Amino acid sequence: MPAVSVIVPVYNTEKYVQKCLDSLLAQTLSDIEIICVNDCSTDGSLKILQDYAKKDSRIRIIDFKENRGAAAARNTGIDAAAGEYIGFVDSDDFIDPDFYEKLYIKAKETNADAAKGKLWLYDLKNNSKYLEDWIDINDDVKKHHAYFYFTFTTAIYKREFINQHNIRFLEGLIHFEDPYFTIKAGLFYKTLVLDDSACYYYTNNPESSSRNITEKHAESISNGSKIVLDLINNATIDKEHYEIVFCFVLNQVLSWCNRQDVSDTTNILATKGLVYLLDNCLYKEDCFEYYFLNKKQKFKKRIINELRKKIKQDA
Repeated sequence: MPAVSVIVPVYNTEKYVQKCLDSLLAQTLSDIEIICVNDCSTDGSLKILQDYAKKDSRIRIIDFKENRGAAAARNTGIDAAAGEYIGFVDSDDFIDPDFYEKLYIKAKETNADAAKGKLWLYDLKNNSKYLEDWIDINDDVKKHHAYFYFTFTTAIYKREFINQHNIRFLEGLIHFEDPYFTIKAGLFYKTLVLDDSACYYYTNNPESSSRNITEKHAESISNGSKIVLDLINNATIDKEHYEIVFCFVLNQVLSWCNRQDVSDTTNILATKGLVYLLDNCLYKEDCFEYYFLNKKQKFKKRIINELRKKIKQDA
């Protein structure tokens, strides 16, 4: 049994996948299997995967004959995985050489259901790595594991835990397919540990399909928010846990309502999701108080950070 099974969905990322695979093959934890799920790529991605697989037996290729989406690719990888723990890397991202060793050691020491590292953003144009407050959630996760509602690729998850609770990605959606996985996992953690020194690099890829705004995106936001709300409405969790997840979902939906760069139809589709949230929230008054107070604190933090940057620049 490998220590970690790493699942890599691949779709038309020939410009990036080599860097991704190189970072996986360079892991100081060598006892890993790398499951690459080619989602019917039309570029040279599959050929690159095949060339790498010939050189290293740890690489396994699952080749979809029709495009099914990243969620289906990851779910297929989970079903095929043999590792004690499971990790995920997107094919246009990369990781530090000791990423999986650090997380695996941490997980084994504590018998954790999951061990989480830190997410950095990588700018292709400037070849630079940087942090942003909105995506750097580890300090919040240390307060309550419900804050681990996205950035699922920064962690490894015990395979037995994933299968026991049937934790999978939502297929057929563009939004919430990933947060659904982390939010559902968050309902069952007995032990979640963090290591801020284990670094995952998310590439700001201008060609990513998620950057193209369509009515399908808004419909996905609406449908996905309903599914996630139904999930937590029927879960056995404390009120704080509920408020944290609800406010994350609410923020996602609100960001798609009344956008100036989309059609009226797209705005209406997103607004349907908002109406459903308002009608079905279990703790309406408390959740909205929690949401706006939290937004106020985040705004203050952003202003302070901007002032610090200016002070450094002027010094």
